[in-house]
Amino acid sequence: MSATVYYIPQTLRNWPWKLVGPNPYDHEAEAEVTSWIRDFQRISPARLPPAVTRVATSLASWAYPYATLYDLRSCGDMLLVFHIIDDYTDKLDAEVIKSICDTIMDAMENPDRPLPEGEMSVVPEFARQFWQRASLNAPKAARERFLKAYRQYLDATMQEAQHRSTSHNCTPDEYMSIRRGSISSGPCFALVEISLGLDLPHEVMEHPAVISLTRDASDIIILANDLVSYKKEVLANSAEFNLLTILTVHYHKDLAGAVQWISDRNDEAVERFLALRDDVHNHKSGVPSWGEDIDMQLDKYINGIAYWIRGNDEWSFICERYFGKEGPEIQRSRAVVIA
Repeated sequence: MSATVYYIPQTLRNWPWKLVGPNPYDHEAEAEVTSWIRDFQRISPARLPPAVTRVATSLASWAYPYATLYDLRSCGDMLLVFHIIDDYTDKLDAEVIKSICDTIMDAMENPDRPLPEGEMSVVPEFARQFWQRASLNAPKAARERFLKAYRQYLDATMQEAQHRSTSHNCTPDEYMSIRRGSISSGPCFALVEISLGLDLPHEVMEHPAVISLTRDASDIIILANDLVSYKKEVLANSAEFNLLTILTVHYHKDLAGAVQWISDRNDEAVERFLALRDDVHNHKSGVPSWGEDIDMQLDKYINGIAYWIRGNDEWSFICERYFGKEGPEIQRSRAVVIA
């Protein structure tokens, strides 16, 4: 077939947060995660080669540049668990996935209760061990938010599986609604709180401005992910659940038009995020002050998810997951060739 070329927009050209990572504890955290996997006898080494571990810990290092070694290890564990869940559920039918996801959630809500041996408990036990360690010193509110976000992630994973099993063609709005859960930004942002030592009350995190800001951050990540993952998914014949494909089906756009649509939506999300951040920081548009300490913590949280977005962008081009050795050149030229 003839080659297809598309160009990845500079989605963060107006993003004021500069690149900070990688985290100085990068390789130490990777060694600890690798040791954990080696000691975990229930999973085949073939399903978790060293390259997979490196992909997860590298993202953690770029996305959580200020985390301590202990918390960076937790972030790497979490991202690896996401990979394991994706790997185990990718080819299973919807009912089996639901059973696994329900068991995962039960295990995480009861992290001090090890699961029995068995194929169905492999992934839940992995998740349980991660959360038992990660939640050890986390504030109660942050733990509750993490578990709520994890439930939303698992629900969205099940919904994706259901759509795959029925060959359902999502509309762009349906797709974004599902991906806000399955992209796993909710749990990732909860670990931003934990890794920065924040203790924010629910009433603050549930304020409409904070909810909207967090949703815009998720959308920025979703849109960027679909731009960088498209080539890999096309070559694997699995691009039907990518927004670029969905836009060509529902809006009858060509690939360049679909890329432009995503670029425009991204720019709108960036603009809203920056405006909401200004409202929160300066207590405008009805956003109150919750006192000096909480206000400072909230600023740190917002900066934390902003650095997550910046770090994720960098990682996407250097991790070799999407572009192999061509990542740095594609990051420079923005040209992606599918052949």
